[in-house]
Amino acid sequence: MKKKKGVVCFLVICLLAICLVFGVMLNTKQNVFAKNEDFRIEDGVLTAYVGSDSFISIPGEVRVIGEGAFAGNTTLQSIEMPDGLVEIQYNAFGDCTALTDVSIPDTCIKVGPGAFKGCSTLAYVKIGKSVSSWGSGVFNDCTSLSYLVLDDANLYLTYYDGALYNGDMSFLYQVLPGREGENYVTPEEVKEIDTYAFYNLKNIQNIKLVNVETIPAYSMSQLGSVQNVVLTEAVDTIEAKAFRNDANLQQIVIPEEILNIEDNAITKCEKASIYTTKDSTADKYGKENKIPVIYEPALATDFNDSNPSGQAKPNVSKKITINTVVDELPEKETTEEEMETEEKETEESVVEEDDESVIGRTIIVNGQAVLLMNNREEKVYFEAPASETEETEEVQESEETEESNETKDSETQEEEQTQETEADAVDKIEVTTTIPSNSNAETEGNAIAAREYYKDSSLTEFTIPDTVDTIGRLAFAKTGLTQIDIPESVKTIEYGAFYECKDLSKVNIPDTVADISTKAFAGTSWLESWQNGERGTGDFLIAGDHILLAYRGTADSVEIPQGVKKIGAEVFKGHEEIVYVDIPDSVTEIGTDAFRDCKSLTKVTGGDGLKKITKGAFYGTDISEDDLK
Repeated sequence: MKKKKGVVCFLVICLLAICLVFGVMLNTKQNVFAKNEDFRIEDGVLTAYVGSDSFISIPGEVRVIGEGAFAGNTTLQSIEMPDGLVEIQYNAFGDCTALTDVSIPDTCIKVGPGAFKGCSTLAYVKIGKSVSSWGSGVFNDCTSLSYLVLDDANLYLTYYDGALYNGDMSFLYQVLPGREGENYVTPEEVKEIDTYAFYNLKNIQNIKLVNVETIPAYSMSQLGSVQNVVLTEAVDTIEAKAFRNDANLQQIVIPEEILNIEDNAITKCEKASIYTTKDSTADKYGKENKIPVIYEPALATDFNDSNPSGQAKPNVSKKITINTVVDELPEKETTEEEMETEEKETEESVVEEDDESVIGRTIIVNGQAVLLMNNREEKVYFEAPASETEETEEVQESEETEESNETKDSETQEEEQTQETEADAVDKIEVTTTIPSNSNAETEGNAIAAREYYKDSSLTEFTIPDTVDTIGRLAFAKTGLTQIDIPESVKTIEYGAFYECKDLSKVNIPDTVADISTKAFAGTSWLESWQNGERGTGDFLIAGDHILLAYRGTADSVEIPQGVKKIGAEVFKGHEEIVYVDIPDSVTEIGTDAFRDCKSLTKVTGGDGLKKITKGAFYGTDISEDDLK
């Protein structure tokens, strides 16, 4: 009898256990699918989730997970996204601190900025094959995320060794906050980095940027564990607030070749010193901003990538080589002071204007502005006002200089174009210049190599061979050149090509030159003499193929001359007096920082021919690219 009772008790206990397990499974099943009333859905957009389940499956009708739909949810651990989902918007899962894993379906195309920011326990992410648009700071503060899985069929993104890139790896979106290893070195393919690319890293102590050309605002902010950042001579510009609130940063290596360091480029980095060369731009910047400058390194400057995963570099030959669409974190939505919005870059092709009657070839000789109207016919030159003499021999990034800056040189030439068209008041003169030949001219293929004659003060004469199509970065910087005649074979003048050639007073730029990069002629007497010329008489310097390179006016209203194709970099930068600008239909491109910090600028008209507005063109103004679309 006792035996039977024991058996019965055992069976009852087993039955209760089975019921308990089955009940848990039922409850879990309910949690997986959640309650439909917990989802707020409008026309396929999930605007909010108001439940408290740990495991949920989003209803199949949802096509878009809206802005902040799950933001701040502290109970959600895992989520099943529906097939048919096409977009995850800004901050959709922001600060879901219990979320551990995410799989983005193959149907999803776009992931917005900060979509998973603050998901501190997120440790597994899988990205489907169709994602082609990736926002800034998607995984900010996801400190448990050290790797992710990218579908092999995705042609738009590349994952390698704890970091996410665009298809051909030319653009770095983000190094994952939890990436292991002390050292991160950008692959040689990387030319650009995104805002917040290195945000709040947990383990990395040393970063080296190998071929990156610009350090954008906030790209090196809130670096977390990073102590040492090494920039190389490939860098053109360090933008304002590029380094900000870096509590552990001790050393920033800035080579002397980096010539453009914007105001407030390094702020609130209390422990940081600048390691550079004496009397360099970085040296001057550090002293002016009370940042310690050292001439011997405190930390390593040459190190290899840790590559903690041991992953072989992916073959990107079949990947889509254009950048995917980059969305940035909206300023109003950021949780940190430093997260502010940058101007977006629209990447459209430039339509060339074939207007031979407007602007041709420009020469400035000892402050004398020489404008050739349609140089295919006869050479007609204009004499600049007497005040445009060789009295100033320093910073003028005019016709050829700021084209690479796309800034200052273009404007003068355009002004003089206007002078040519209107100008019977200006005397015409014939000018001939003798450019001494140089027997040891060296080229690399069809280019004069980068830094080929850098700092060769003995070089006073040089003849560029008519087979050259590119003058490389800093090729003649800080040499003793006194004059230069650029042949019609040249199409591109790269960054700082003639930087600080202080004796360079005679320059000839033909209309075949289509690209003049930042600082190409900065620090030359040629440019400075124009900049210090009489205001109001030719305030636009235009060179090459209708490029507005510089502006020296003081008016509050600016009408850019008809015929200009490109507004160069920084042309109007810092002109706080400008309130109104009219852009003619002939302009197809606006260069980097062209109107930066024009704080009074409130109105821009025209611009119907614009095809490209480069990043930061209107930074620091109330104007955006959308205003010109």
